[in-house]
Amino acid sequence: MVGAYGPFARVLMLAVAILLPPALMPEARAGEKSGLTYIVPVAAGSADTPENRPAMPDLLFADGSSMPQALHRYLGQVIVINFWASWCGPCIKEMLYLDRLQGDFRGQPLSVLAISEDQGGIAAVKQFLTRQKYTFLRPLADPGASMAQALAVKGLPTSIIVDRHGRQVMRVAGPYQWDSPQIVARLKMLMSEP
Repeated sequence: MVGAYGPFARVLMLAVAILLPPALMPEARAGEKSGLTYIVPVAAGSADTPENRPAMPDLLFADGSSMPQALHRYLGQVIVINFWASWCGPCIKEMLYLDRLQGDFRGQPLSVLAISEDQGGIAAVKQFLTRQKYTFLRPLADPGASMAQALAVKGLPTSIIVDRHGRQVMRVAGPYQWDSPQIVARLKMLMSEP
């Protein structure tokens, strides 16, 4: 897949591999090459029919007061989970789209959970969100990268769309324009599912 995108993709993958915290690095097996793969966003593991969607585990993350929050708290809503870090250039660009998406769906059954993998925890997340002047994203963190590890996140940014019943619909590795008409239509369709 990388060959189709040329040298830029290789350089980007190398940069991400160098900057990726050890907790998110894939474990190398004896005799195997380890590394990150880039998945073209829209083609990234999409389950279009509800019966084919795998259930998400009920994982914990920290909210703005560093209190643990469970994913099951969001049942009944479509969830866009995004793993990011303040040192990740593509993540920072994507955060604008995520903030706009959450604002556009204000008062509707959709939650954007932008979960930071920064080692500084909630304090670093709050500082970053304030400095960037995001209006709709809440400070959330993944202490010890336990949620990212449980979901086999191999690089940042990585996003997972979860339907109202807690099932994974789509996984996107790499940056994505979350307020595009195509994804907005898809999210509205998911919100209207029984």
